[in-house]
Amino acid sequence: MVESLPNKFFSLRNPYKVDIFPIWVVLFALLIGCSTGADSASNAIAEPEISKPQVVANNKSADEARDLSASKTVIVKSNALPSKEPEPATHLPTAVPKNASTSLTSLNDKKLATGFSNVVDEIVEDKVTKPYEKEGFYREAKVQIRGKYLPKLVQGYEDSALGWAAPEVKAVGLDGEEIYIGGEGPTTLIMVLAHWCPHCRNEVRELAPFLNETDSLDRVRMVTLLTSINDERPNFPPHTWLDLEKWPVPSMVDTPSSQIATAYGISSFPFFIVINDKGEIALRMPGRLGIETLSRLLDAIGDMGEEN
Repeated sequence: MVESLPNKFFSLRNPYKVDIFPIWVVLFALLIGCSTGADSASNAIAEPEISKPQVVANNKSADEARDLSASKTVIVKSNALPSKEPEPATHLPTAVPKNASTSLTSLNDKKLATGFSNVVDEIVEDKVTKPYEKEGFYREAKVQIRGKYLPKLVQGYEDSALGWAAPEVKAVGLDGEEIYIGGEGPTTLIMVLAHWCPHCRNEVRELAPFLNETDSLDRVRMVTLLTSINDERPNFPPHTWLDLEKWPVPSMVDTPSSQIATAYGISSFPFFIVINDKGEIALRMPGRLGIETLSRLLDAIGDMGEEN
């Protein structure tokens, strides 16, 4: 007896189910596709925005990435608040240290570092020390003297030194430069002063404005001789006194023992000496001159120079 086995292929027994089965398969595939699309869409929404474009393998992708990043533009109206999340800056500013200017060695370096064409003027304090500000300047003053010393001038008597060759002297001035008197050269008027002498102070106070306004010093060589200097006597140091009076005449400094004054036979202060262009003594005169007498003397010396 042959037992008939049940038919495992139900399609043969149920032909209507065979027609429906493909429809179920299609529906099942559509459901899977919709769920996958929904998941991908939700992932696209939930994925955070990338602030910087990723590095791509080829130039075309890189250009597209830059175009996409550059096309992002946020427009904010005047009455609207800006977005809480700021857009990343496309160009970062160059950081400049606060103390950059202190490391510059010159104005040109500052100009190159900042990129500005206009450089602010800077005031540089003058630190140069003047010669007379050095300690011991007056105590250590030295001179060189060559020639015969002149006799002292005694008031009331004729000057026996007229026509003598004036001693040639080299001394230092208040400005640190060497000053020469005596010997052949331009006619020179020497004004001898002592800082502690009240007559000298009055003479300087009266003559300084005149000498600053006139052109006499351009026509006649005039030199001041600072002698009998003593730091224990009034009105020391002499350069402070002359600076206050705005004295315009170059000043040479005598030694502590007044060697120049001794060589020229100076007996009182103030004292005036004229040396002509041949290096000879043309005039020695003690006492104050005043503006009028000094003006005539300067004119006479100027005329002597024009004749020669």
